[in-house]
Amino acid sequence: MNEPSFLTGLPKGLFYVRLMLHVGLHYLLEGLQGRLRPDRYLRLLWRLILLLKPVVRNKVIKIGHLYKLQLYLPAYPSPAFWETLEKLRRPDPGPATVVFSMTKACGYRCPHCYQRHDPGPGDDLDIEVLKKTARQMQEVGVTMFDIEGGEPLLRFDRLLDLLSAFDDRREIWINTTGHTLTPEKARQLKEAGVFGVMISLHTPDEAGYDAFTGVPGSFAIARDAARMFREAGITVALNSCPSNELVEQGGLERIMALAQEWRCSFVQIIHGKSAGAWLGKGDELIKAREKIQRLVRFHLEHNGPGPFAHATAASVQVYEEQPTHFGCTAGGIDRFYLGASGEVQPCEFLNVSFGNVRDEDFPTIFARMRSFFRRPGTRWLCATEAASIQRALREHGLTTTPLPRAQTEALVATWDKGKPTPLYQRLGIYP
Repeated sequence: MNEPSFLTGLPKGLFYVRLMLHVGLHYLLEGLQGRLRPDRYLRLLWRLILLLKPVVRNKVIKIGHLYKLQLYLPAYPSPAFWETLEKLRRPDPGPATVVFSMTKACGYRCPHCYQRHDPGPGDDLDIEVLKKTARQMQEVGVTMFDIEGGEPLLRFDRLLDLLSAFDDRREIWINTTGHTLTPEKARQLKEAGVFGVMISLHTPDEAGYDAFTGVPGSFAIARDAARMFREAGITVALNSCPSNELVEQGGLERIMALAQEWRCSFVQIIHGKSAGAWLGKGDELIKAREKIQRLVRFHLEHNGPGPFAHATAASVQVYEEQPTHFGCTAGGIDRFYLGASGEVQPCEFLNVSFGNVRDEDFPTIFARMRSFFRRPGTRWLCATEAASIQRALREHGLTTTPLPRAQTEALVATWDKGKPTPLYQRLGIYP
């Protein structure tokens, strides 16, 4: 069992010195061997400094011999970390992360499910097509696979088969409720190469969470799953989509306390999205600047050297996606989504599709999608364009999601993605 430890203050500073020296020497050797020109060596180091700037205020989490700097950056110094750094050497380098749905099967009925109106589990992709697509995603540079359902554990043999498609230059996480997990399943997942899991927990109140999922005992299932995964040596994070009321009532602090009690490494905090079952609900947060700033402060407080220095790290989405940080990287710039039925989408929270891997190879669909998403922008499209997606579905008389390819192309061509994200402009890796 690898228990997480957290670096802040001076130990974190010394760690970053070590990391920069290691990376510098690693690529200096390539230069001495004639594989990297001096100007490109210096440019790569400068890009690394720029890339680390938005994450340097995060805690560094030590897990065994590895270090996590940010939830979606593979752990240093794993093969997946070095493969991710190769993005800094390539023009238009492609995405690092995919949220990869392997089944729609799920025993829960969470009210915010972004897949609610997608095709059912009877339309899950053939496993060989799924594995082929996973291999093709690796070829375009994806290093962080966030595998989800539905509930992946309900199709456990299918999950193990899928995991055989990944090489050791990928960091594999699984999104799960913990439903049907056993110690033996956790052990098999560790042996199959799973690095971490993100367990859903949207309220710290046991009865409230059971009511939210519609499954009695779901809170206890999440708690027991955290223990079983930890005992198997798998890193544990919590995924939380708290309501505005919960945030106002101090519920986030209680979730963080639970995460510390369960010895989790991260809590990822995602604000409610107008997608799937909530499409049309509206995203109040996009206009609530004070609430955004409150969540930003929460992120910094739970990553600093103060009272939470040795507690679970917060990974707050509105902090990571600020215009001064990464902005919106949907559409295959840094991340995208594969639905369980094979639809390739810009993001799990954007119910639109650029094609289905049943009909075309993934690289063809991916190139098409990237032609509409050429560079990162500063507008949160999941918030600003939810209404346009809902309107398009209604205009075409559609009751299932995502929006089909032809209608998607016409719609996305009209979207305002905002100003280019300054970080990526400085990196100079997108044309």
